[in-house]
Amino acid sequence: MKKVRFSGLRKFFKGRGFATALVLSITAVGVSAYIAYNSAVNRLSENGGDPDFEMEAAAVENPQGGIPRETEAEAANNPVGVAEEQTEQIRGAIEPHDLESAEEANRFIRPESPKIMPVEGDIINPFSNGELVKSNTLGVWRTHDAVDIAANLGTEVKAMQRGTVSEVYTNAMWGICITIDHGDGVLSLYMGLDKDVKVQEAQEVEAGHVIGLVGNTAEAEIADPPSLHFAVKRNDAWIDPIAYIEERL
Repeated sequence: MKKVRFSGLRKFFKGRGFATALVLSITAVGVSAYIAYNSAVNRLSENGGDPDFEMEAAAVENPQGGIPRETEAEAANNPVGVAEEQTEQIRGAIEPHDLESAEEANRFIRPESPKIMPVEGDIINPFSNGELVKSNTLGVWRTHDAVDIAANLGTEVKAMQRGTVSEVYTNAMWGICITIDHGDGVLSLYMGLDKDVKVQEAQEVEAGHVIGLVGNTAEAEIADPPSLHFAVKRNDAWIDPIAYIEERL
């Protein structure tokens, strides 16, 4: 590199004191900086490089040490591999008990609906479980597929369990009837009701919801004291309503 000489400048400023020396120093620094910058630019140009690009590339080359960079070919062949690997790294950083708590919170199970008796009273005719019994009204032997619960006329009749009213109808032998679908193949049937029905078809009810009143519309048992003829079916088979409510099946 060509040596810069300042002898001519020193002669020019000779005898001009401190101010002259200060100006001389500033000039020398500026010239030296320019020469250094020009030399660096020339070296990069000789190597075909762009100084701005080289600085940016150095800044983002690998900001985190120890992590291998994926090649372009690997990224093209496995577009979701990086995301899956990062997900596993995040899962590994979470404590096991935190994962268990999150999974438990997402595993929401609706609590089982309680079961209640539709009316309170004595059982005057029990479930016969397929055995033949003599009907006091009809005078014939037949199975009794329900329970008859003694209750005064006008007593409120309540839904046995949460469900949806599937039918409200009148039967020639059993009078005014309501059927509630409880899901899982379970139906409850309330027969011989008063005409003052409190629900309608497709209505959802909870255990204890008043659906009607005890009546005397069941011609098949008109000779018996006032009662509710209450039956339960599971998968189209008659089951003991008392045992079902008490969970003894």
